[in-house]
Amino acid sequence: MTAEIAVINKSAIALAADSKVTLSIEGRQKTYDTVNKLFSLSKTEPVGAMIYGNAEFMGFPWETVLKEYRRRNPRKKFDTIFAWADDLLSFLTTFFNFPPSDSIDLAKRLAQSALAEVVSRYFEFSRANLSDEDTIEQLEAEIDLHIGDLETYPDFLTEEEWITLGEDYHNAVEQIATAGWGQQHAALIPGLKQLAVLAVRKSRPSPAHSGLVVAGFGEKELLPSLICFDVDGIIGGRLKHVVSGRIDVTRKNKGAIVPFAQTDMVHRFMEGIDPDYAVQLQDNIHALLLKNTIDVASALITDHEQLEAMLPALETATDAAFDAFWEADKTTRKERFAQPIIDMAMSLPKDELANLAESLVSLTSLQRRVSREIETVGGAIDVAVISKGDGFVWVKRKHYFNPDRNLRFVNGYFSEYAAANSDGD
Repeated sequence: MTAEIAVINKSAIALAADSKVTLSIEGRQKTYDTVNKLFSLSKTEPVGAMIYGNAEFMGFPWETVLKEYRRRNPRKKFDTIFAWADDLLSFLTTFFNFPPSDSIDLAKRLAQSALAEVVSRYFEFSRANLSDEDTIEQLEAEIDLHIGDLETYPDFLTEEEWITLGEDYHNAVEQIATAGWGQQHAALIPGLKQLAVLAVRKSRPSPAHSGLVVAGFGEKELLPSLICFDVDGIIGGRLKHVVSGRIDVTRKNKGAIVPFAQTDMVHRFMEGIDPDYAVQLQDNIHALLLKNTIDVASALITDHEQLEAMLPALETATDAAFDAFWEADKTTRKERFAQPIIDMAMSLPKDELANLAESLVSLTSLQRRVSREIETVGGAIDVAVISKGDGFVWVKRKHYFNPDRNLRFVNGYFSEYAAANSDGD
């Protein structure tokens, strides 16, 4: 897992990322503290990238992919950061000749991830000693719920495009839907097949997706921009990805503080409350308010039938009152806690911008270190500041080698650019 942050104001973007990676090997987890997650996309232009989530893209480490993108055309320039991002996404589908089997394997993984939640529910029902009939009924409802959720997402592949992909894809996904415990419950197979296909067809990121952030300045941009994607991989020659965020700083829009991956500690710091606790508090207050409303009505109305008839109206009134309260609460949190920090960040010089970004990542790292959870954030924190005038500048950068003993690497950093430049500069 990862903690990353982007702090953006009109003059620069500060990017910070931890170095922890968690590996699952034969059911056991192992962590290392030396992984690179922050990169420059050009050796001469003010543009950078961060990755989080899955550390690989179609079997290649993201570090290899991004540095190969930088190496193949070292003199690239684009008018905007969004054009940089479009070019990078195009590169992901062309830098290697991926065989169809890779895309089929990805489709199978997407189908498996969609069915995993249903499988977990199946074992929950089994442990609860439900009868076979009740288990099937509950699972059918669970499958319908997931199908309904997926159908709300836009298409990555239309039904016609899915059909034209061919039997290899269809058979692979069908095999996932009919394997294992699905063979014992034939009534569930049609729903499982539909769920597996929708997981491939719809533009919803899988749990194993990679996060990709591109930030900086384009050739014609005087103010910074940022865009981030959830990337799954290539299916049928097309990149399955979703735009998960986009910031375009203008003279009126001053900037933002944007966390990625594990964001809970940043939200605690910014809003004064943990996001998970806020959800729990929201549910508890709503339930308490509804209970009190019904208790008061029960004390005043002795006619049971009349009380039953009034319940929908009471629930509607309670929902409206609670929604108004919660919106006011969110406004208060924003105005009293988050907005003052954002306002100050928008005026910070470059060095303080970097310090803020590093501190927010350190906050998450410290919490994970002293909590009972596995330490999924930690290690050295890489920090870079990107500005229009100074370009991509490393403030903190770890190395697995001593630069003084590797002068060939240091002196050859701009070798590709010099080789491509006709006048030899």
